[in-house]
Amino acid sequence: MAGKKSYGKEADLNLKLVIGLSRTTQLIHRHSGERFKEAGLSLAQFAVLEALYHKGEMSIREITRIILSTPGNMTVVIRNLERQGLITTRISPEDRRATLAAITPLGREKIQDLFPGHLRDLEEAFRPLTSQEKEELLGLLKKLKTDK
Repeated sequence: MAGKKSYGKEADLNLKLVIGLSRTTQLIHRHSGERFKEAGLSLAQFAVLEALYHKGEMSIREITRIILSTPGNMTVVIRNLERQGLITTRISPEDRRATLAAITPLGREKIQDLFPGHLRDLEEAFRPLTSQEKEELLGLLKKLKTDK
């Protein structure tokens, strides 16, 4: 077996950080995704419902930015949520180029049923960390923000 390739101490640390962050996020999403799938939703569909539930009506562009999706994927997600009767869309009266999305009563009911379980999943995922460690991690992650 060949020796481990190194790109220098800082580069190796950066690579390890990306892998660690990515694996942790994937594990949390995989676990939550199982809950959402049982409810007939994808992770992206849940994220859209959650955003509309907590923030109210938004443009599809805003939703795409908030949940870190792509416009092409968002079109499919929005269309499927609309077909299920979980959201409605309409043309913005202020900017006819923009489409606004809003959660329906059925969508509100669905997210209210799912959200407590999602919170429990997150509690379990972050159980190894103390509140202070969570605050420290948030502070460190804020230093890395790239969407300035």
